[in-house]
Order: sequence, then structure tokens, then C-alpha cells
Amino acid sequence: MKPRRDLAKLFSLRLAGGMALLVCLILTLAPLVARAAETPSTKSVLVLYWYGKDFPVNVVFDRSFQTVLQSVPAGSVEYYPEYLESNRFQGEKQSRLFSQTLREKYADRRIDVIIALSSTALDFLLKYRHELFPGVPIVFQTVTRPDLSGQPAEPGLTGVVSGGVFRNTLDVALKLHPATKQAFIIIGTPERDKTLEAEVRGELREFEGRVELTYLSDLPLGEMLTQVKSASEPSIIFYVRDSQDEPGKTLSPADVLTLVAQSAQVPVYSLSFGSLLGRGSVGGYAINNDACATRATEIALQIINGARPQDIPVVEMPAAPMFDWRQLQRWGISEDQLPPGSDIRFKDTTIWEQYKRRIIGVFALSVLQTVFITFLLAERRRRKRANEDLDRLNAELEQRVDDRTAELAAKTKELETFSYSVAHDLKAPLRGIEGYSRLLLEEHLEKLDEEGRAFLNTIRDSTGRMNQLIDDLLAYSRMERRALRVESIDLRPVVETLVEERRAEMKERRINLTVEVNGGRVMADSEGLAQALRNYLDNAIKFAGAAPEPRIEVCAEETGKSCRLWVRDNGGGFDMKYHDRIFEIFQRLHRLEDYPGTGVGLAIVRKAMERMGGRAWAESRVGQGATFYLEIAKHHN
Repeated sequence: MKPRRDLAKLFSLRLAGGMALLVCLILTLAPLVARAAETPSTKSVLVLYWYGKDFPVNVVFDRSFQTVLQSVPAGSVEYYPEYLESNRFQGEKQSRLFSQTLREKYADRRIDVIIALSSTALDFLLKYRHELFPGVPIVFQTVTRPDLSGQPAEPGLTGVVSGGVFRNTLDVALKLHPATKQAFIIIGTPERDKTLEAEVRGELREFEGRVELTYLSDLPLGEMLTQVKSASEPSIIFYVRDSQDEPGKTLSPADVLTLVAQSAQVPVYSLSFGSLLGRGSVGGYAINNDACATRATEIALQIINGARPQDIPVVEMPAAPMFDWRQLQRWGISEDQLPPGSDIRFKDTTIWEQYKRRIIGVFALSVLQTVFITFLLAERRRRKRANEDLDRLNAELEQRVDDRTAELAAKTKELETFSYSVAHDLKAPLRGIEGYSRLLLEEHLEKLDEEGRAFLNTIRDSTGRMNQLIDDLLAYSRMERRALRVESIDLRPVVETLVEERRAEMKERRINLTVEVNGGRVMADSEGLAQALRNYLDNAIKFAGAAPEPRIEVCAEETGKSCRLWVRDNGGGFDMKYHDRIFEIFQRLHRLEDYPGTGVGLAIVRKAMERMGGRAWAESRVGQGATFYLEIAKHHN
């Protein structure tokens, strides 16, 4: 009985252990199963704000973000807002605690893209990204372009920058007050805004030779206002931003600007976005936060849909000058002095300014009614005479066009006849020279000494080159006169046909040929295109043949509106300073003894491409081969 009891006890223990293991396994896999059950198409966007939720810029971004999300399917994007609030919770310890909170909060959440709203938020993410969100792309929205030189290429960063607002605001202030000797710059405190102050100092460094720059930072509110009160002409105040935490009260940047403007005895300028304009500053350049937020959100959606952030260029969003009319009046600044396109707010308008157009319209209408009938009668007579003159001029012009067309056709026919006559007259003696020299070689070769044979061979070679030159000149002439027929052409069959024509010759010369043309339709003259490619291939065969391991590549790629095709060889190449010269007629860069040719082939290529609206060019380095390009417009269905 005892062995049975022991066996039953052992079985119970093992069963209990197995049940415990099963429970642990279920608890471990439950979150994974839950996440696997989520909709696969749902993407998550985390937006890291600098200030609190009610900060005006954050409100604008949130509104724009929600608006853009209305363009995507409902439920396809999940939005997580987080608020850094480093202006209230300062120091490395607070930053570390916030990063720990984010890590625990999103431990079981997949974030597909992060939007950093401000340079401070971006700096935080770059510092803790590998702990918090490794491999997650970042889209930033900043006032100045961040320095990303030390960041890795992956997972990539891109974003939106409203560049130059600090520089442009100070510049316009100095232009409106040319006698200014000193500018006081208010930027909060380094403990809160180290990044912002560094950005502002860097952007305003160019003004240090024009005016004395005094930075009011790291000052309590009372001491800072005392400095502001002591500022006297000729000086100005440039308020960038500042916020103050006092016992039981927090002053926003707009509140601090109001106190600064009330204390100052000199003009105060500031950026003109959000709630800053209308708080006592003359104005400055305004960041279009709504447009910036919209563009940043659109970039985030692009990344969600598969785009790589490093392939999306950083967007520069222009800022516009904006001013408070009441402050312009206070400081005696004329609207004519403002930059073109300035937006003037809070302007008191008179009845004349409000209804000027209507008043002028009513007054002008009475005059126009009197003039209108007289004008119509005079216009009727003038038009009748003009029509008669136009009919006469049209008849004369048509006759002139017919005469010129007939003259041009006669000249073209005459030129064509002349070209063929010259070719025939030149070829006739060449045929005689070639025939007699051939007879000498065949029947009297043994009577000639070595020098005579060399002379005879030179005559035959020169005759052949002259004959080839005449043929090339005729081809160039025909290219100029031939009717142009531009049509949609499949590029791949044309290339394959031309390559096949030269395949035997390339095989005989042991040239390694690579063809990578993936198709594409182009708008081209088929005969001109074939002639251009044929000349490129002949040129490549000629120069690649001298290489130890000759290679020729024929490739093509499609760009936005065109197709680019190139023929590359590993021959001797040429100096790029002669690039344009090689496409001119009779121009050669090599001795005839080294490479045969007439210097007409590449001129035919350029002429053919120019006639069909394309272009031809080459790239090369001496001793490293050459690449000859053609670019032709694509056919768009």
C-alpha cells in the first residue's frame, strides 16, 4: 500500500507543477496574443510637446494634427501626446525620471513614428531614443535646422524648419531704427532654454559688428524688468521668449512680454506667432504654426505608409512679417518702411479706409456712364478700320509666307542637289585612285620596293578615309534635311536590334557586353535615335578594344519626365575640359594612328538629339573609360 500512496503523491506533485507552468505560460503569452489580435493596419504616432497641453503652439499643432488625420481611414492611426514641460520640471534628474516613465508606459506598445515639437523635445529624444524607442523614425518641427551630423543614417530623421525668424526679426527692427546702437535680447534662462539660447546666439552672430548685443538671460523677473527699464535710446529690445515661475503663479511667455512692453521706454520686437502679437511688441516675423504642423503630420503619414525619413528632405517653411499697427503709430513707423507683404493687425480704420473702394466706385460710375457710350461709338469705328487693316496685313503676310516657303524649298532642293553632286564628284576620282592602286597591288606589287609599297598602302588608306568622310558628311547633311517624325517608340527593341548588329564584331574583339534596358516608351524619331545609338556603340567598340579586358555597358533608366540611356566603355577616356569639343564636327581628341574615325559621328548624335528635343553629353576621366548619355522625353499614356 505504501508504494501506491507514494506513487499517487508523486503524480499529484507533478500534476500541480504542470498546472503552475501552464498558468505562467498563459500569463506570459496573453499580452502577445492581445497585441497579435490588434488590427494589423493600425499605426501609432507619438507627439512629444515641449510645453503643457494648453500652450498655444501645442493647441495649434493638436488641431492641425487632428485635421490631417481626417484624411486617413478611421482607426488607422493612433495618437499618443506627451508633454516634456522642461520649463517647469528642470534638470537632469527630472529628464531621467520622465524617460523612465515613458519607457514603462510604452513598454508593450509599438510606436511607428515620433514627432518632436521644438528643439528641446528633439534633444531629449536624441539623448534617450535608444533606451525608449530604438529604431523609430523621428519627424521634428523646429525654429532652426538642428545639427544632425553626429546622428546615424538609420532609422533617419527629417522634419520642418521655420528658419531665419530670429535673424529676420532683428534685421527688420534695425532697418526700422537705423540709429540703434544696442539691442537687448531676452531668452528666458539657460537652465530652461539652453538649446534655444544657443540657437538664437548662433543666428544673431552676424549682427555683432553692426550693433552691441546684450543678452538678458538667467535673471529673475524683477531684475530683468529693471534692466528693461534702464534701456534708453538709441536701443531696442528683442523679446524671444521667457516664462517665470513665482510662488503660486506661473507667467507664460505672453504674460512676460506684456510686462516687458509696459516697462520698456524703447521699441520692443518679438516673433509674431500665437499670442505674442498684441502684447505690446511692434512685431516681427511670424511662424505659420498651422502650416508647419500640417506639413510635419503629412511627413509622419508618409513614413507610416512606407517612405524612409532619410529620403524625405527637410522642409523650409517661410515666415512672414507681421506688425501691430498701434505700436507702429506709437513709435512713428510708416507702413511704407515695412517689408513687402507685411501683415498689419489691430489697425483702426476710418470710414474712408473702410469704404474707399465703394466711394470711388460710385463716383467713378457716374463718370464712366458718360464716357462709356462715347467710347463704344469710337471703338466701333476704330474696330472697323482695324479689321480692314488686319485683313490687308493677313493677305500680305500669307503671300510673304508662301514666297518664303517656296524660296526655302528651292534652296533646300538646291542644297541637296549640290551635296550629292559634290559627293559624286569627289567620289569619282577616289574610285579611280582606289581602282588603280588596287591594280598596282595586284599586278605590279613585285616591281615595287618596300618604300613604294608603303606609299601605295598609304594612298589606299587615305582614299578609304576620304570615302568614309564623304559618307559621314552626307549622313550629317541628311540628318539636317530629313523630315522629323517623332512618335512613341519602345526603347528596348531598338537597343536589342542595334546591339545584335554589332554582337559579332564585339565577340571577335572579345568585348564583354552588358545590356540592362528594362523597357520604357519614349517620344523620338526612330531613325535619328537608331543613328545616335549606333554611333555610340561604334565609338565604344573602337575605344574599348584597346583595353586589356574590354567591357561595354548599355543601360537605361527612367526619370520623372524622360528616359536616360548610356553606353559606357573602359577605354582610355578623355579630359572633361574637352567635353563640348568632342560633339563638334571634325573634332578629334586622339591621333588617327591610334583610333580611326572622321570626327563626324558624335556631331551626328548631337544633331539627331537636338532635332527630337533630347540632349546628348558625355562623362569621362582619363584612363578610366567614358560614358556617353542620351536623354529623351518619355511617352506619357
